[in-house]
Amino acid sequence: MNFKLKSAGVLVAAVGTLWLTSAVSTKNVPLEVGNQAPEISITGSNGESLLLSSLKGDDVIVNFWSVKDAESRISNVRLSREAEKTGAKYIGMCIDSDRKLAAEVMKADKVSTDNLYFADRQVTDEYQLAKGTRTVKIDPYGIVAAIE
Repeated sequence: MNFKLKSAGVLVAAVGTLWLTSAVSTKNVPLEVGNQAPEISITGSNGESLLLSSLKGDDVIVNFWSVKDAESRISNVRLSREAEKTGAKYIGMCIDSDRKLAAEVMKADKVSTDNLYFADRQVTDEYQLAKGTRTVKIDPYGIVAAIE
């Protein structure tokens, strides 16, 4: 009888631990290689919503770029092509507010506007984007694999 109570207590403790660890948020976790990538919840230029967590199982490239920065536009084209070749999912995250101009730039640069999203304040905070641009590569498990 005592054995049954102890094993029941161990079971309750194990379930409680699993529940607590699954409820841990990745919010405010430093953006570092090896950490869980912060969740992204955004709407694309096509009006469709996207959750980063819905892409688990795929390599993902999140590229923060600006229509006003030639280097980041070149990076946008290069990374989009890289994603096409490797089968990774590409998220071209424009940091500018002019949505029409961003779509025109992507069309001119021959990058699919299906990959065009706009970074809001929450996303830029989570991805610690104070100024400039950044690329974050995420592995199929949702872990940050590289930051450029």
